[in-house]
Amino acid sequence: MERYEVRLAGPKQAGVRISAYALRDLLHVLTEGSLRSVRLRVEGRSSAKGPLPAWLSDAARFDVVGLRPGSTVLDLEAPNLGDASPAQFAQGDFFRDIPPDKSCLSIMDESLADAVAGQADSELYDDDLISVFEDFSLLLNSDVRAIEITGPTPVRVTHEGATRISELRRRTPPSRRVRVAGRIDQIRHSDLMFTLVLESGQGLRGLADEAQGEELRKFWGKDAIVSGRGVFRPSGGILRIEADQIGPPEGDMSMWSDMPRPLDTDLERRSLVVPQGPRSGINAIFGKWPGDESDEEVAARLRQLS
Repeated sequence: MERYEVRLAGPKQAGVRISAYALRDLLHVLTEGSLRSVRLRVEGRSSAKGPLPAWLSDAARFDVVGLRPGSTVLDLEAPNLGDASPAQFAQGDFFRDIPPDKSCLSIMDESLADAVAGQADSELYDDDLISVFEDFSLLLNSDVRAIEITGPTPVRVTHEGATRISELRRRTPPSRRVRVAGRIDQIRHSDLMFTLVLESGQGLRGLADEAQGEELRKFWGKDAIVSGRGVFRPSGGILRIEADQIGPPEGDMSMWSDMPRPLDTDLERRSLVVPQGPRSGINAIFGKWPGDESDEEVAARLRQLS
């Protein structure tokens, strides 16, 4: 069992009380953030269609065990994942990098720490998880200057951190259809997560559903071309491919063997701004005529053209 403190720090947060609306917003971010962080680390995406798996409901639970003064402090307790969902976390998994002795709040804190720091190439969040973290901004106002989560991975969310979180979401390229060639090297049969090894040796995480299950297993250890929805990080690097077609190699594999990139990237406006001085920009041409004709010659030529 892990213990946590969530502190709302600000000039008026000094008693054993919290607004019901603030408590609602805070618990929403913590519960949804825990659910999606754990799901991302286990299934490769933070949200999916359909009912919530029972193992995830068990793994992402925690309790509020107290409310204390001192900038309003909530005490939380969360069981380790191995205790909360032993069937899911009892044994190792080459796709999974979650120690079973960590809790859901520890997993969320690791994702949140990367988001607050503006880590654009992190694998610990995706767009759906970032949208949950953005809701921390609902709690930050003149009375609450920071939200401090004290645990194995301490995190402090301020206005600046919330701005960085929103910037990550703004910079994340839209998903698009991609086509990639490589060797299907690993398959997790429980949910058809796989690794596609490209010609360069780089690995790309893929997700498939039962409709592609037979094709996926048929190409285990072999070359294949995988098509589907490419999901990107804010850096522009690809996070995963959600496959809907898996087939044999066709022609020259090399043309499909590069890591997919977004179709377009959001240019930073600052990079397009060129400072202008008295001898540059519009000032360099304003009030000047490029030729040596007199005003009378220019007027005569305009009359001829009219």
